[in-house]
Amino acid sequence: MEIEKRALYNLLRMNWLNDSSDDEPQQWQIDDYRTLPIKTLFSRLQKLGIAIDQNAFLAYSEDVESPEELTEFFLDDINLEAIEQDQAYLLVFELWRRLLPERLCLSIFCDELDHQIHLYDRGDLSSAETIQDSIANLQMIMDENVDQGVDPVDIMKTVSEGCANNLETFFYDYISEQIDEGHLPYAEELVEGFGRYFKANKWFELLKIRITAAFDSEASHEDLRKIVQKAAKDEDLSFNLEILSIIVQVGEKGEFNKIVRKTIPLLKTEEDFLDLLFICSDYYRCLDEDQKEQNIQEIIANRQTKILENPLNPSDQEVAKLLKILR
Repeated sequence: MEIEKRALYNLLRMNWLNDSSDDEPQQWQIDDYRTLPIKTLFSRLQKLGIAIDQNAFLAYSEDVESPEELTEFFLDDINLEAIEQDQAYLLVFELWRRLLPERLCLSIFCDELDHQIHLYDRGDLSSAETIQDSIANLQMIMDENVDQGVDPVDIMKTVSEGCANNLETFFYDYISEQIDEGHLPYAEELVEGFGRYFKANKWFELLKIRITAAFDSEASHEDLRKIVQKAAKDEDLSFNLEILSIIVQVGEKGEFNKIVRKTIPLLKTEEDFLDLLFICSDYYRCLDEDQKEQNIQEIIANRQTKILENPLNPSDQEVAKLLKILR
């Protein structure tokens, strides 16, 4: 999937913020343009050969529909290198975002969504309400497009290409957190509202099971059994671990053992094995099977000094020990 230019630079900045040990990008590539004074934005444009002021910017914008089109208009009359063209685009984009808030196009909307997700992921308490507003606006825009005949999967693809964040991952994590916090009606509203945009997404099926379990445990068990049967045929480590975490809360012992056995051959690293061990420990604690929990904790303690990135030996004796505990 291609990613739009503004999203690409948002992603570059996000990656740099998360791990600045990598090759240092150029400063203009990772600047927080939202914090730059408008005077600075125009000054940088002037250095690139685009000598305009606020009045001229607003006048030129009347004939175009987006910051992308306006950037192309400005670049028509000057000869800039590709890297300088990108610098100009980022400056024009930010000026459009601030000076023309009523001219909401897709790239501006996606940039704001990325910004709100970033604040939310950072734990900014002020984002609790604004992220809900952004999600509601996203659904409204997508629903309007579907009402006009656009395929739901296509509109999600278009929006995803405009965002630096993986929207499927964000929505799964966000809705999971709403369930954890007991906001079940809101979580259910989100699953129902965005379900058609994440068609055939197996992760969303897990969310439905968690929500259903709060109201109808028998129905949730039946849905979970179906998921377990499908997962047993696939080879998706992350999905299996998530299923196991849910079985800890609402599943049955036979299902748990089945998925653990199917998961063990998928373990590649020490960290993978520890993730599985912690889930198993939680499971036996919930069942009040103290001896099995203690046996799992002993394995965990034995591996505390190992490097998480190290490959896991499939013949490791403690892997065999885990299988024996499952009996």
